Amino acid sequence: MNQQVPKQPNVWRDPAGYAEGVKQSYRKDYWAMQPNYCELWCEKDAIIGSIQELTDELGLTVRVGRGFLSATRINDIAQHLNSVNKANKTVFYLGDHDPSGQDIQRAAYHRVQERAGELWESEREDDRCADGMTASFKVERIAIHPEDITKFKLPPLRIRTKEDGAYADPRAKTFLRKFANQCVELDALPPNELRRRIQEAVESQLDMALWKRAIEIEEVEIRSIVEAVSAWPGLS
Repeated sequence: MNQQVPKQPNVWRDPAGYAEGVKQSYRKDYWAMQPNYCELWCEKDAIIGSIQELTDELGLTVRVGRGFLSATRINDIAQHLNSVNKANKTVFYLGDHDPSGQDIQRAAYHRVQERAGELWESEREDDRCADGMTASFKVERIAIHPEDITKFKLPPLRIRTKEDGAYADPRAKTFLRKFANQCVELDALPPNELRRRIQEAVESQLDMALWKRAIEIEEVEIRSIVEAVSAWPGLS
């Protein structure tokens, strides 16, 4: 019999417990002070466990595609990116090196960019665009690259073709011409290397002085909240 984790309300025994909860859970949006914006798109959720600690530390939005995106998700992502009032917006992409993995990235970028442009034009006509707001963003693939197969001795998988008499990816022909008959899945890349690439890519977009300043402000805000709770009547 499957056991489900019980859903429990957020409750505290006393204000002191609440104050401690705030200290553990409060996190400032470090990106609010940054001139650029980044987020991470991932083709599959198999690697999330190995990168989540890092992406949480970086305050990074992570979107898992699990294949081609639906029209609803395309619209939601486009709306979010349009709401980010930054001059430079970058999506870092993690995907399989195979026919579908290459096409998923291409399709996701073009469909989101197209929908963002449509929404932006509509909002501009209604005078709802913030100054400096843009529908433009870029996608940068950080894994997997074809050269990773040799560099990290990754076990390549053979692409099935029609000649095999089995299911063949309809995108295989184009992929074979460009990369030969070798593909590899994202989770074959060593986790340490994946984390290194994410951190390096994100930090290339950061103003580190502003990032450190946001952390300093966060510490002051937490102390202020704890001090305010500590002054509640009856708390000793």
